[in-house]
Amino acid sequence: MTTSSDHAAPSALAEPDDMSLQTDQAKATVEEIKADNAALQDAEQAAEAQAEVVVEQAQHLAEVAEEVLEELKEIKLEADHP
Repeated sequence: MTTSSDHAAPSALAEPDDMSLQTDQAKATVEEIKADNAALQDAEQAAEAQAEVVVEQAQHLAEVAEEVLEELKEIKLEADHP
């Protein structure tokens, strides 16, 4: 004669294995997401640093362009009024 516990035992054993497998997969997914997030943060920091350099270069170029324009204006004034 079989008891109700005999029928429940195989399925009860299968569920923890499935749960364990799902938990392992979930843990692996979480670790992947953490690694991706860390990589994105590193990329963001690198991009910010590059952006700062580009802004500084642009400001320097703007200053140089302004100086060149001023010199050209002076040269033109001197040429117009010798």
